Amino acid sequence: MQKTLLTKLSIIVGLCIVFSIGLSMISDIIYERQYYAESVIKEISEQHVNPQEVINPFIAIPTTVTPECQSNASDTPNIKSKCEPSYSKIETIFASQTQAAQNLKVNTDTYKRGIYSATSYDGQLTFDQSYTLDETLKNLDQIGTTIDDDADKTQLAKTITHWNKAKLIIPVSDLRGVATLPTVTINQKTIAANYPQIPMIENLSYVEADIPKDVLEQLKNPTSQNNKDSLVATSSAGINLDKSEVNSQLSNPKDNQALNIVIDLPLAGISSVTTVPTGQNFTLSMHSDWQTPNFIGKALPNTKSITAKGFDASWQNQYLTVANNQYLSQCLSAPNHRCTVISESTLNTDSHSYNPDSFESSRGLTADSATVASSNQSVLLNSFGVSFASPNDVYLQTERAMKYALLLMLVSFGTFFLFEVLKSSRIHPIQYLLVGCALFVFYVLLLPLAEQIAFWQAYMVAASACVGLIGWYSYYVFGGLKRAVIFTATLAGLYAAFFGILSTEDLNLLLGAIFCFVILACVMVMTRKLDWYKVT
Repeated sequence: MQKTLLTKLSIIVGLCIVFSIGLSMISDIIYERQYYAESVIKEISEQHVNPQEVINPFIAIPTTVTPECQSNASDTPNIKSKCEPSYSKIETIFASQTQAAQNLKVNTDTYKRGIYSATSYDGQLTFDQSYTLDETLKNLDQIGTTIDDDADKTQLAKTITHWNKAKLIIPVSDLRGVATLPTVTINQKTIAANYPQIPMIENLSYVEADIPKDVLEQLKNPTSQNNKDSLVATSSAGINLDKSEVNSQLSNPKDNQALNIVIDLPLAGISSVTTVPTGQNFTLSMHSDWQTPNFIGKALPNTKSITAKGFDASWQNQYLTVANNQYLSQCLSAPNHRCTVISESTLNTDSHSYNPDSFESSRGLTADSATVASSNQSVLLNSFGVSFASPNDVYLQTERAMKYALLLMLVSFGTFFLFEVLKSSRIHPIQYLLVGCALFVFYVLLLPLAEQIAFWQAYMVAASACVGLIGWYSYYVFGGLKRAVIFTATLAGLYAAFFGILSTEDLNLLLGAIFCFVILACVMVMTRKLDWYKVT
């Protein structure tokens, strides 16, 4: 008698092992379909627009630095002095205050490839900035003097600031998402923005706007431009001016005016949008109609509100802002543009290879152009934003459902087995096999249905089909309606319980553990008086 019991249990265990192998094959299919869906989304991004990363706009002014020739008094007169070549760099002026607002409309129906679609967004970004330039302007056109360790060597660097080429830079990682040029208002004066014909900043995609000369003149003395030109001419002649004299001629304390800039930037993208804060006081507020945001980046929002109509969030992080100021200004001031700003949103598809430690070595940049030319630096700025996670990620939900597949089969086989030992029913191993195949087919149906309709609908259709088939078959296996109804109700309750566990993302592990405990308790209660030695 015990031999028959062990044989039946061995058959059940063997069937579970066979079906486990089949479930692993379905898992491979899930990963394959998921990879194909991601490749389709990547293809849509390549043909339309990538995830966007926007850097807070700033003012860039190109400068040319000409190091003075070095000479040594101990050298013979016939030896020529060492002269370093001139190099160009970018001086940056960041906003003293920025209020950024993003209003995005998100949908999944715009870009499709068959059954696959990309989550795209389209909306408006507004930057309301204020610049206080008096302190910055003092330091742009001054002569720097450095003394070498050898007292006989002195290097005087002449810096020429090209004010007529000053630009307002609006960096956007993928300009294909800027279908129309942004509207720029400087001190209540509308300025035309344009795509750069000859980029001032290499390896950075951006839209630019000219800074009007009259606006710059309002921020300096009425004669400051003439003073600046005379300073440049004087320095070119080799006359060393006192630093305080230069500063006093370039700025007047009473002209401490603010430069107000408002930028309305239309933006489209796919999957996610991030913003790089720069300046001093940067705040970002975002509003969208998307109900399932995933906040990403180096900082979470300070406040957020998620409802059925969408979400609102706001960020402010002074540490990341100051760090970005340092990284960006030092990178753009690298001689001969030998530093690249990497966009994190497109880092995976970018041709640049980013080394997180590479920028650390560029902090000691010198005027030696030959040395700089031999190495390219890169910097990845700190950003934060939102990833528009799909509320119906069928592959993730199907994979989670697969984790309970073996438990579902064990409970189903165990119920069959209990009917055998408690009600003296005789069930053939082939009947176990057929019921197991019906349970297995549920997962075969679930994935393709979920790709076509909502996951809960696919789950309901697949579960109803399998429960109905197994319930009809169990009527003939048990030879009676009552036992078939009990088994069918038990199976339907299992599917409903598993769907409830899958729906509660935060408590699924706890509910799953409780469910296993309840099932075990029910089996122990039902078999508490059973004499297993008498089971045939």
